[in-house]
Amino acid sequence: MIALPATLAPPAPFPLIVAQWSVPDEVAPGIRRADYRLTTNAGPLVIHVVAIDTHDPTVRLETAVARDHMISSGETVSSMAARSGAVVGVNADYFDIGNTNQPLNVVVRDGALLRTPSKRAALDVSSAGAVGIGYMSFDGTVAYGTTQLPLTGVNEWPPQGGVTLLTPSYGALTATPNVIAAILDPIDTPPGLPGTYRVSALGAPPAGPLTGALLGFGPAAQAMGPLPNAGDTVTLAFDTTPAAATLRAAVGGGPLLVAHGAAVDDPYSPAPEESNVRFPVAGAALEPGGTLLLIVADGRNAAVSVGLTRPEFGALMRGFGATAGLAFDSGGSATLVARALGDAGPSVVNDPSDGRERPVADALLAYSDAPSGTHPHLVVRPSSFVAYRGAAVALRGAVVDDGDHRVRSADLAPLVTDRVLGAHVAIVRERGGTLTADVPYRTVDRVTSLTIAPDQPNPARGVQQPLTVTAADERGTPIVLGDAPVRWTLGAQPASGTHVIYDTLGGDVTATATFGAVTATTLIRVGNHTVAVPAYPETTLAYDFTGNARAAYANAVIALPGEPVRFSLEVFGDGSGVPLRASFVNRYGEKSLLTLAKNVDWTGWRRIAIALPPDLNPPVRLMSVYVVPSLGGAPVHAAGTLRFRALAVIIPGSS
Repeated sequence: MIALPATLAPPAPFPLIVAQWSVPDEVAPGIRRADYRLTTNAGPLVIHVVAIDTHDPTVRLETAVARDHMISSGETVSSMAARSGAVVGVNADYFDIGNTNQPLNVVVRDGALLRTPSKRAALDVSSAGAVGIGYMSFDGTVAYGTTQLPLTGVNEWPPQGGVTLLTPSYGALTATPNVIAAILDPIDTPPGLPGTYRVSALGAPPAGPLTGALLGFGPAAQAMGPLPNAGDTVTLAFDTTPAAATLRAAVGGGPLLVAHGAAVDDPYSPAPEESNVRFPVAGAALEPGGTLLLIVADGRNAAVSVGLTRPEFGALMRGFGATAGLAFDSGGSATLVARALGDAGPSVVNDPSDGRERPVADALLAYSDAPSGTHPHLVVRPSSFVAYRGAAVALRGAVVDDGDHRVRSADLAPLVTDRVLGAHVAIVRERGGTLTADVPYRTVDRVTSLTIAPDQPNPARGVQQPLTVTAADERGTPIVLGDAPVRWTLGAQPASGTHVIYDTLGGDVTATATFGAVTATTLIRVGNHTVAVPAYPETTLAYDFTGNARAAYANAVIALPGEPVRFSLEVFGDGSGVPLRASFVNRYGEKSLLTLAKNVDWTGWRRIAIALPPDLNPPVRLMSVYVVPSLGGAPVHAAGTLRFRALAVIIPGSS
């Protein structure tokens, strides 16, 4: 049976651990998880790990792609897991965020190559379930008549260098200048696989969803030799190493962090300048016995978890005994989902740094095929805890079978903890039933820290605002307070209640909670207000989409004040119908491309405003306002001029 260690002791350069605690749990037969909360000399760290026994015949690893297409609006890991019945999932590859959202490295699903590998590291799963971490390569040719050209990409667009093959998995194709497309009808193979095809049409790439295979010839490929004609037979020969047909799944990532049990400085690392920057990180590591570890460390929150550098992340993997490991896309994309024992499906177990789960391009998912229906037993949440003595603790229960599948919910009474300090074990029985479960817990008579959590961090004026407080000991272990008395004040006024306060807020207010000798304070920003950005002068943008231009930009690096939730500016429209967008960069250098107007279909001045997404972590900089000929529909063939002025943002708070 696989197991995760109760304590961590990674080698340098991992920060020195001075205190820690962990919470283990079972997900399914052959799959376990644990959360680790560490106090280190670099700050607090929260790490989430899932261990998967790749030799367990009831465990299956698969690739998921956002909305089942390379080009999409993105999809959260929890959504991909839920719709496919997975019990565990982690985000995978870097992707073209905010634009096409396509993954930037290899994707293999059920033996079919959905995206060509890049030079970056990848994780592959053989048809027998064995996991490999390293690099994949690609080689391919396109042959017709006496001509043979290199096939350099599968579902990469536009074609670069040689010829690109698009399959129905690509998604919707947009009109692309200077590219000639050959529409293929398969002769002896399913669309998108190596084999023989017949060219049914040759011309400009069609816009819209692909229903079959297509070859794209860019300028470089057109210069290599004659193009095929309609009716010609084309032979496609391509494969990866290891061969895609032998793989159940493959997903890209990078950098490679561990190989042969040693730290690696990956020459193909994405954004190598960020190697020593602390981030929320996600990745996978492989132990010699075949246990696969999916790991996410939270970050970008100095009070809870500071994140890891890439060398520290590799050291953490080696601390688990891994001999190979790689990172996946990290930052706000880092997401781990897992089914809690007793739940019907998976939920997010880490704390995404955007404040919500980010839609991503693809994911690595784990499934449980364990049989269901035998030996039902009671599970209780929390399965163990620390409580202030005498506190009443709310319990949640479910009945599961030997396959860890949920059978039904269980009604449990609150557990009133012992007033005697120390370790205890409660026998919990479901109401109206015979099933019982042992719940170990410990009682204490003091806390070290308090944290206030507003129900809404930015409530509107005049609403009732509930507040809660959580407590912890010196190691960061949560302490359940139950109905123990907490003293509250809002501003200078005492407030009634124990752990929840409702009060009508008329402006920004300071909330203070006191328990014993420990106090916590937080500022609640109420309502919002508009702030003009005088640094942005009136700007003119000229564009001409009567030729092959793909965009026109009005560049200006403008720092936006505060923590903006909305952005607006006045636009002098010319009625041409061009789409108008803006580019923003957050504090971590991550870019967001947002649509200001789908069509500039007005003339004269008009103020337009958009909401800024929660993942646009401040401080925020406006990088450019720009126009494009199309957002996926019919392109605009026009030339014109737009003007911009009076940029403003809305930020939380009454003043």
